[in-house]
This record gives sequence, structure tokens and C-alpha cells, in this order.
Amino acid sequence: MLKTYVINLTGSDERWTVTSSRLKELGVPFERFAAIDGRLSPHPLFKRYDDNLRQKYRGRELSAGELGCFSSHFLLWQRCVELNEQIVIMEDDIIINNSFPAAIKIAEENIERLPYLRFSGMALKNRPYKKIDHLGDFDLIDHIKGPIGTQCYVLSPKAAEKFIRYADVWFLAVDDYMDRYWSHHVDCFSLKPFPISIIRDNNSDIPRIPKAPQPIWKSIRKEAYKLLEGIRRYWYRVNK
Repeated sequence: MLKTYVINLTGSDERWTVTSSRLKELGVPFERFAAIDGRLSPHPLFKRYDDNLRQKYRGRELSAGELGCFSSHFLLWQRCVELNEQIVIMEDDIIINNSFPAAIKIAEENIERLPYLRFSGMALKNRPYKKIDHLGDFDLIDHIKGPIGTQCYVLSPKAAEKFIRYADVWFLAVDDYMDRYWSHHVDCFSLKPFPISIIRDNNSDIPRIPKAPQPIWKSIRKEAYKLLEGIRRYWYRVNK
């Protein structure tokens, strides 16, 4: 069975205890990955962040916590390439359902077809998707708009290399970057019902900077960016 790497901040002992106990119960091999906490000190990867680009397209900066989250996932993408093997990447603020081992098996059996397979998502409402197959007890979903979040996914070295290659400059949160499949050519598929459920509370270890009122010109620019992204997404799907 594939190894699961659990991203866990130093000091988040309760989350680690709950997650590791559940993985042991399910017989899933796992390893703790010490999360990058951007709130403590800047990581060298933060040099990739372009605040001007971020402000231009999103109107607010990325928080130190969000940069730390991006760095943690990026380092595990590098680990995937170095190991040259498929891995599971998991955050610790989740509920692991009984279907998790079966989902891993499906990912292993379909690595060429599904180099990147999501096991979770925070939002499906107003984010269109289509069912394209049935695998075991799951529907295979092709996400036209990504379901947000990076709580759990399976990654092949081929997909990890693409995520790395197109991430020279950071201006999006890591989940937004990964959902933007037309830019890095890693299509977004998931298994439904999700093998991983989301804990919906306000105690995230990765706080975002609160949104503040913006001048009208910034709002117009953001809407123009969304329109352009929609066009890019459409043309990618038409031509793939």
C-alpha cells in the first residue's frame, strides 16, 4: 500500500495523535512530515512569492501561514519526484473514512490514467463537475472547477514534476494553484463520495488574512481576471 505523508505542525500534538491512530487502525503506512510554519520564520521557498502579482489578481497578500502551507506541499512534491513513487499527501485537520484504504488501492491501479487523484474537497456547490466512470464503490469525478482544499490527494511523480515546473512564481494559495489545471496540465479528478471528510471549524492552523473593503478599480480587475481564467479553462478543455 502507498505511504501516506501527514503534514503536521510542531505543537499540533492532538491532531497528530488522532490522525496517526486512525491510520494505524486502517493498516495504512504513514510518516509525519513537519509542516513549514511561516509564522515563525520565512522559509527560503518564500522567495518565489510575488506580492505584486498577488495584489494585481487577488487584491490581498498571502499570509505567512498560507505560504508555509504552499511550501509544505511543494517539498512533498519534491519528495515524490526524488522517491520516484506514488504517494498520498494528507493534512491533519480531517476525518479519515473507512473507505480510505480502498481508495488508495484504486489510485495505485490507475496511476497512469489518474496521476493526481483527490480524496477530499471543501466545496462542490457552484463548482461544476461530471461523473466519468465508476471505480469500486466510488464515482470518478472530472472537476471542471476544482473543489478547493488540499486535505488529501494521491500524486504520481509525473504529476508532481508538473506541479513543481509551473510553480516558479507563487501568487495563489496552494489549493487555488492546484485547481488551476489549465496552467500546469495536471487534470483534477476525485473519488466520490470522498474518502476524507473535512472538519469544518474556525481553528485552522493556517489563517488567511481577513478580506478588507477594496477600491472599485481593484474589484473590476479581479473580475476581469476571473473572466480570463474562465476563458483559459474553457479552451484547455476544448483542446485537450
